[in-house]
Formats: sequence, C-alpha cells, structure tokens
Amino acid sequence: MTGGTVVEDVAERIAFAIASGRLRTGERLPSIRRLAEEYAINPSTVQLVLGQLRAAGFVETHHGVGAVVRDVEAYGGVETWRYLFRFSRRLPDLAERILRDVLETLRMFYGSVLDKIEGRPGAYDPAPARRAWRRLDMLAKDEKATPADVHQCVLEVLRAGCMAVGGGVFLGVLNSLGPMLAEVPEVLDAVFDAPGVHVWWWDQLIGAWEAGDLGPARQAIELLDDWHADVLGRLRTAFDGPRD
Repeated sequence: MTGGTVVEDVAERIAFAIASGRLRTGERLPSIRRLAEEYAINPSTVQLVLGQLRAAGFVETHHGVGAVVRDVEAYGGVETWRYLFRFSRRLPDLAERILRDVLETLRMFYGSVLDKIEGRPGAYDPAPARRAWRRLDMLAKDEKATPADVHQCVLEVLRAGCMAVGGGVFLGVLNSLGPMLAEVPEVLDAVFDAPGVHVWWWDQLIGAWEAGDLGPARQAIELLDDWHADVLGRLRTAFDGPRD
C-alpha cells in the first residue's frame, strides 16, 4: 500500500473506535511509539495519522499530554460528519441521527430564505432556480436516472436558489454536505426514492417565489416533517439488512 493509503486506513480505524465509543471523550490515545507498534507503522506515519484525525476533529493534541479524544458531537464539523458517515452500516443509529440533523438544518434554511425574500419583495431573481428546476424535471422523467443523479440535480436547484439570495456561509456548507451524503448509497436511496416528489416540492417553492406569494411555499415546508419521518424510516429499513 502507498503511504497515503496506510494513513487513511489507520486514521479510519481510530476514528471508528472514537465514533463507536471504544475510545471516549477526554481519553488519551496511546503514545506515538505505542501506536506505531499497534498498527505496525513507523512513528512518522503515526504523526500523519494524528494530523488527519486532528484535521477531521476527532482528537486534539497538547504539549506534554499527547493526543486526546474530542467530543465529536459537540465540536465536530462537516469533515467529522463525513468520516462518521463512512461508518453508516456499522453504526446505523449514528448515521440516522446525522441525516436527521442535516434534514432539519435544511428545513431551517428554507424558512430563513423565505423570510429574506419576503423582507425584500422583488429583490431576488428566481429565474436561476427555475432553470435548475427544469433540469430536475427532465431528469425525473428519465427511467435510467439514479438516486445519485437526482441528488446532484436537487443540489443544483438548491445551489441556484442560494446564490440568488446572496450565497453566504450556507453555500459553503452545502458544497460540503452534498458529497458527504453521496458517499452512502442507502442515504441516497432513502432520500431520492421518488424523484417526482422533489420536482413537485421545489415547484411549489419556486412558483411561490415567482408569484410573490410565499404562502404555498410555507405550506410545502410544513410537509417536510412527515416526509423526513418517511426518509428516516426507509433508511432504518435499509440498514436492517446484513451489515459489514
């Protein structure tokens, strides 16, 4: 294996130990020498592993103390979530909780965007979002379209709408969340099992934006609670099968 592959493999094994609770918050990792012996790698490679875990939010290092496990739920960022999602089949409850948080975050974002549009009527152009929606509509009618294809198209609608109202920090978050969700086929299947639902829902939001009457859009957002419950139910069903 290449050095990069060794680093990734060992980092993922330690990250899984943290995610599964075998290594607990505040616990010190073994010394560099001990880790090198345990994973049959040299100390310089251990340094690279710790650097990757630190960048992903799993550990923090202190002079004279070494590497200490962080509270990944309290302090983890998008990179931490991306790591955790790799363990979906082995830690399905964690994957479900992350997806629930993502969906709830998106719901809050939709509401804040509607507030922004309502606060400045006519200031934001819905045309880019409508153009992206048309591509989604065409794709949804293609029987060969995969959940991954629909996922990318929905991201483009969301990205177009976000940019139309000023982009901002959420656009960066979106650009990180999109690839993270795409790494777990079961998540894509659960979220995008019925492309027509996404076509209809986005049409409600964009149509209300175009008409200057956001009532139908807010009603569509209220429907998300039940839809999210269905998505999480499908994800649980998918994980009920054989696991790694």
